[in-house]
Amino acid sequence: MREIKFYARGGQGAVTASKVLVQSAIFDGKFAQSIPSYGQERQGAPIFCFARIDDEYIPTKSYVDEPDCVIVFDTGLKQSGIDVLENLKEGATIVVNSHMKMKEYFDNENVKTIISVDANQITSDIIGDVPPNMAILGAIAKADDTVSIDSIYKAIQTKIKGRAGELNAESARKAYETAKIYKR
Repeated sequence: MREIKFYARGGQGAVTASKVLVQSAIFDGKFAQSIPSYGQERQGAPIFCFARIDDEYIPTKSYVDEPDCVIVFDTGLKQSGIDVLENLKEGATIVVNSHMKMKEYFDNENVKTIISVDANQITSDIIGDVPPNMAILGAIAKADDTVSIDSIYKAIQTKIKGRAGELNAESARKAYETAKIYKR
């Protein structure tokens, strides 16, 4: 089972990203669930949500305590004291929304792979001033075979109709093509 934890700020679209990721997994013939975590936070406040994906039925319906994949929408969260690497499973993958190399994420001995993608820039170039969440999904597809880029493309266009769906799917594909992979 793949257990994923999203770290973001309110307004960056992490909850929507987890739902679209789950739909992508279903399109790939897998079982999946999205578990949002809502609070009284305002836009810009730190938030998190979860997803699980497996080839078999998933009976667990709780938050993810020990993720094997972490999606970081905002690198400022780590600098502001939020431990985005806490309780990682051995061999974890980290997907980071950043244009820089992310060597400091290897400080955790359980991290095996880091994927860096400038989802903010990709989204800005293709769509404009909207959350980078759909672009980040493209980098998740590049991480491993948890979901395919084709299913992400299809799930985005199912969730977001018309031209906006096409542009968001394009941003995911661009992120898939440009994401950088660093392995330990």
